[in-house]
Amino acid sequence: MGKVYFVGAGSGDPELLTLKGKRVLESADVIIYDRLVHPVLLYLAKDSARFIYSGKYPKNHVLKQKNINQLLVEVGQRDQIVVRLKGGDPGIFGRVGEEISTLQSEGISYEIVPGVTAASAASSYSGIPLTHREYSSKLTLATAHRQADESIDFKGLTANGTICLYMGVEKVKSTQQKLLEQEVSPQLPVAIVEWGSLGRQRTITATIQTMVATIEEHQVQNPALIILGKVVSCRKGADWFEQLPLFGHKILLLDTDKIDFETILAYTQQGADVYAIQVGEHRDQRFDEVHQWYLSDHSFDEVVYLDQELTRMYKNQWDVLNEQIN
Repeated sequence: MGKVYFVGAGSGDPELLTLKGKRVLESADVIIYDRLVHPVLLYLAKDSARFIYSGKYPKNHVLKQKNINQLLVEVGQRDQIVVRLKGGDPGIFGRVGEEISTLQSEGISYEIVPGVTAASAASSYSGIPLTHREYSSKLTLATAHRQADESIDFKGLTANGTICLYMGVEKVKSTQQKLLEQEVSPQLPVAIVEWGSLGRQRTITATIQTMVATIEEHQVQNPALIILGKVVSCRKGADWFEQLPLFGHKILLLDTDKIDFETILAYTQQGADVYAIQVGEHRDQRFDEVHQWYLSDHSFDEVVYLDQELTRMYKNQWDVLNEQIN
């Protein structure tokens, strides 16, 4: 029997991975990773590790939950280390309870490695404290995708408190309606943080009254976190992360050699949104599928050639993508 580790990858910024998560990831024989995991973390894997993509898109699941559960049993029964790499913290809206129950029923050993959840990352990287001595003495983490008969006491929870709504953009109209029905002040501050803690992060402020129109105007999409509460008023324009020199720069790194993880961090530490690709016949072909789905989801404005010979081979990211596909 092997062992399955549920590892929280943190939210966005690859440096939010914990030291324990890094150690386990480096020793893994199999890595099952989600869509919201920054794939540059796979550069920490050993050369023999196997990658399995289980990413879920809204209304289009690559692997359904029951198939993921079955996969965990299959790989967990072998004498190997398995990492189930999840975005944020696996225990917060990550369905880890269902997956653990499956392993328990089969007698498979497991551990949970907590991660930095989106509420902590998105708020901190936007200059919004989730609690504040004057404004908020309690914090509620909730998902907008609730059961039909489930309700939230918005009135009570926003009274001297903060609510963080995960994946709330899709249900923002019904959320606004419930807030107003419960007589929450229409002027209560709201922040919407899209792609929190990545260089493509957007933080938009509004009120309960204007939140729907604001989200529509700015065409905000998931992954996005909605923060409700007076703590939002602590944000005074662009904060520390958004003031870093490379914030907003979308940079694609290219090299013919394996790209060192520390090289990637040299850019993210300055606020850039970075992805890295090794190209050429000697590339690590495990990453071909990783690159395909990631580049189909994201675009980059700048290409940095770590091997200058590549300047004659590629003009933009789509040339790289076409090579990976073909």
